[in-house]
Amino acid sequence: MSAAKKVIDKRLLKGLVPINALAPPHFNEIADKISIEDLPAGRVIFKEGERDNRTVYLLAGEINLFVGAAVVSNLSSDADLARHPLAPQQPRQHTAKAKTPVTIARIDTGLLDVLLTWDQSTGYEVTELEAEDEDWLSRMLQSQTFQKLPAANIQKLLMSMEEYPAAAGSVVIKQGDPGDYYYIIKQGRCAVTRKAAPTAQDVKLAELSVGDSFGEDALISDSKRNATITMLTDGRLMRLAKKDFVALLREPLLAAVSFAQAQSLVRDGAAWLDVRLPGEFQNTHIPGSINIPLAALRHRMNELANDSGYIVYCDNGGRSSTAAFLLSQHGYEVRVLQGGTQALVGAEALAVQAAKAPAAGAEVISFDQEVQARKKSEEAAAAPARAEASQVIAQARAQAEQLKAEAQQILRQAEHQA
Repeated sequence: MSAAKKVIDKRLLKGLVPINALAPPHFNEIADKISIEDLPAGRVIFKEGERDNRTVYLLAGEINLFVGAAVVSNLSSDADLARHPLAPQQPRQHTAKAKTPVTIARIDTGLLDVLLTWDQSTGYEVTELEAEDEDWLSRMLQSQTFQKLPAANIQKLLMSMEEYPAAAGSVVIKQGDPGDYYYIIKQGRCAVTRKAAPTAQDVKLAELSVGDSFGEDALISDSKRNATITMLTDGRLMRLAKKDFVALLREPLLAAVSFAQAQSLVRDGAAWLDVRLPGEFQNTHIPGSINIPLAALRHRMNELANDSGYIVYCDNGGRSSTAAFLLSQHGYEVRVLQGGTQALVGAEALAVQAAKAPAAGAEVISFDQEVQARKKSEEAAAAPARAEASQVIAQARAQAEQLKAEAQQILRQAEHQA
C-alpha cells in the first residue's frame, strides 16, 4: 500500500526546528513543498547506509531506530526531541521503522539549507561614506581578503575583472535572481535593500561606497540573491564572473578539512564554531563548540579572539561556507568542516550525538563566559601583542603597496597590448 500524502497544518510546522526560524515567505515555501505521509506500523522510513538527502520529522506515533538488527533508540512524537530532524546524518547511520502507525514529514535537505542560508546571511555592515575619488584599487589590496591571496591569484583576478558602468537608479542585483557576478565599487554609491515578502515594502539595510564589495553570498552558497543593490549615483563597478570568483577567491579562502584533521587542529588550539540556530545547537553539537548563528555573526565576530583559528560547521556546509568567507574577509584564520555534521559517519557521528545533553553535574559554559575567560587570560600579553600587531600592520601595508605597484604595471601592460 503506497503512503497517503496530505497537506500539513502550518501551526504544526511552526514547532519544528529549524523550520520555525524561516522568514514568512520561505516558511510558506517549505509548507508548500513538504511531503506528509501516514505510514502503518512496521513500515521502514529510511534505511541505514542510504543517502536520501531528505530531512524527516516525526509528527505522530512512535518509531524505533536500529543499527543492524538491534534497536538502539525509541522516539515518540510527543517527546521534545521530535521537534528536530530524525537521525539526520547522511549516509544514514540508522534504520528508522514505525513501531506504531505514524505520520512523518519529509523535505528536501538542500532546499531547507538554502533557505536557512539565505535568511541568515542578509546582514550588511553599514560603512562610513568616503570620497568617491578614493583609490579603489589601493583599498581593495589592503583589505584582509586580498592580503590572504597568493600574488598570482591577485594578478589573474585583476586581469579577469571587467568594468561595468551603472547609472543612478539602476538595479545591479535584484533579490531572488541567481548569482552571476561579484562586484567591487570603483566609483559611486549603492543602496542595499531587502523585502521580507514579495508584496512588502523595501527596507534599506545599508549604503556602500568606493572600495566596498558585494554579491559574494549567492556565489558562495550557490543560492539566489538575498538583497537588492541599487545605484544611488552614477558609478562604475568592477565585476568578476562566478567561475572566476570561485577559482580565484572562494576556493583559496575556504579551506575544507575532514573531521580527523579538524580534531588535530583543535588539539593544537583551534576552536569549533557552530553557525546553526540555537535550537539546532542544543539538540546536537560537537563538544566544546561555540555557537554564534550565521545571522548574528557580522555583529558578534569581534567577540572571537582565538589566535589559533576556528573550525566552522553547520549541517551540510552551506551556512558554514558563507560564515567562513565572511570571517576570512575580516582576517580570521578559519577552516570549514567538509560536508558538515551530516557527512560524519561511525564514531564521528556518535561523537556529535553524544553532545545532546551534558553529563549530570557538568558545568555548562556559555559563549559569553568563554569570551570573558579568554579576555582575562590575554590581558597579561596585551602590550607585546599590540606591538607585534603594529609591526604586522606595517608589513601588510608595505606588501599592499608593492602589490598595488605590480597591479598597476599589469594594467598598463594590458592597456598597451590592447
